[in-house]
Amino acid sequence: MAATELSADTRARILDAAWARVLEHGTGGVSVKAIAADAGVSRQLVYFHFRNRAGLLTAMARHRDEAGAFGRGVAAARALPSVAALDRLLRDWCVYLPEMLPVARALEAAHVTGDEGGTAWQERMDELWRVIRHAVRRVAGDGRLAPDWTTDSAADWIWARIQPSTFAHLVHERGWTPEQYTERTVTGLLRELVTNAAASGSARGRSRLRPPP
Repeated sequence: MAATELSADTRARILDAAWARVLEHGTGGVSVKAIAADAGVSRQLVYFHFRNRAGLLTAMARHRDEAGAFGRGVAAARALPSVAALDRLLRDWCVYLPEMLPVARALEAAHVTGDEGGTAWQERMDELWRVIRHAVRRVAGDGRLAPDWTTDSAADWIWARIQPSTFAHLVHERGWTPEQYTERTVTGLLRELVTNAAASGSARGRSRLRPPP
């Protein structure tokens, strides 16, 4: 293998090292030099494949999504009927939120301050919107999108409601459980956006739903 070639294992090791660095130090404490050292590769190799720190952080966020349960859920949802697929997509994202929240908050803060990590945050959120829009377009194609909603406006509304910051406010600051957040978010969105959603959406956990303390 040439010195500039990158195996799948080495790429994963670099991106996992970047994730661990952001978890521990935030984006401000992340450098290509430190990540290369953690992954046991040269800085030149990292720069060759990811171009710069922003490209590395963007690849890191995408890799984590694709390698985890949410990425698998997106793929599995494509085989489901449209409303069930939207339900599955939303629930998988909500389950993923606690795992990715520390890094998401760090990238979001970088976006606010103009740090390079903000590029990774913006691109990741744009990708999430596109995934949501694809699911909503399928619902609309089946004639199940509620009146007064367009594909884009429904995707916008879902995207806004499932932001990591919303999860953090309700769970970490207001005492909701992650399960309460998931159930109220998913069932509420389906009732608003999908015709006859109550008959099609998942009923998992509704009997256990209690107001937050």
